[in-house]
Amino acid sequence: MSDVFWPLLAMHLALAVILFFLVNWIGKHAVDFGYVSTSLFEEPNESVALNFFIRALSPAVFIILVSSFAVALDRPDLRLGIMMVVPYYYMIRAGVIFLFNRHRLISWPRYIGHALFGIAMASLAYKYLIVPNRSLIPDLETAGNELWLALLAFLYAVANKIPLSGGPGARRRNAFVNVHYTTAHRLFGGVIDAKVTDDLLKLVAYAVLVYEDYCRPPAIRTFERLAWWKERRTTGIMQVAAVDALTDRESVDRGLDILLASWEKYSGEERWSRVRSTISDYNKDEDYIGRVQEVMRILAERADPAFKPAYNSIWPE
Repeated sequence: MSDVFWPLLAMHLALAVILFFLVNWIGKHAVDFGYVSTSLFEEPNESVALNFFIRALSPAVFIILVSSFAVALDRPDLRLGIMMVVPYYYMIRAGVIFLFNRHRLISWPRYIGHALFGIAMASLAYKYLIVPNRSLIPDLETAGNELWLALLAFLYAVANKIPLSGGPGARRRNAFVNVHYTTAHRLFGGVIDAKVTDDLLKLVAYAVLVYEDYCRPPAIRTFERLAWWKERRTTGIMQVAAVDALTDRESVDRGLDILLASWEKYSGEERWSRVRSTISDYNKDEDYIGRVQEVMRILAERADPAFKPAYNSIWPE
């Protein structure tokens, strides 16, 4: 095996990681323009062209820019083999999706389609632009280049006007909540039933549990338990603060105690206010409160209709 293989592999993997964070950064700032992220809650009006360009074409653009920079630094040898950054990038992205337990929120046919097209475009860019080391600046003196630029702009504008139904994304979110609720009910239903008698508080407890499980999937909770150098940290599926690392079951037991104490404290309030105040005691962040309430709605309307009367009782007639 060549002596340059491992250094090149390390460089390509590092570039793939940089590309991963760069695409995430671009996507984070493009949500308002129609970029759809892997989230349980965000559902903007999806822009077909924007999502396609960011997910399928950004890797090709990235390796072209990196190769141009290498040539400018008089290190054209660094561009050789840079095509491998692209498949590494898609593998890293898929791995992170599974690591964070978001695989049920992904349209895998679309992901694979974007990946295959992205690799194909990167291969063409590598073969015809990067390896020959040609100038990447368009020759605007030729009508052909102007025509292609106009055509690309036209296709982008048309694609942005194509409406996409939110149905598939909504079904994936509902399925995600349903699977996590079913698992939570199987593992911790006995503990919850033994401590909580009010169905509305049970709904709050399951919603907190499902949302915390979404925010801190099993792999991340494992890393948190290994952070022995922290004097106090939140651990377990319900993310309860403690000196010692808690198991998932221990965190559920203590998390229920916190919710029960708050539920009793606000017993004199209207039911909708009581729910909000109880969640706020658990986590005062406004986004957190709103998202737990959204999980409550999905649980009552989609996952377990037995909670629907309790959920409907929140809202005054």
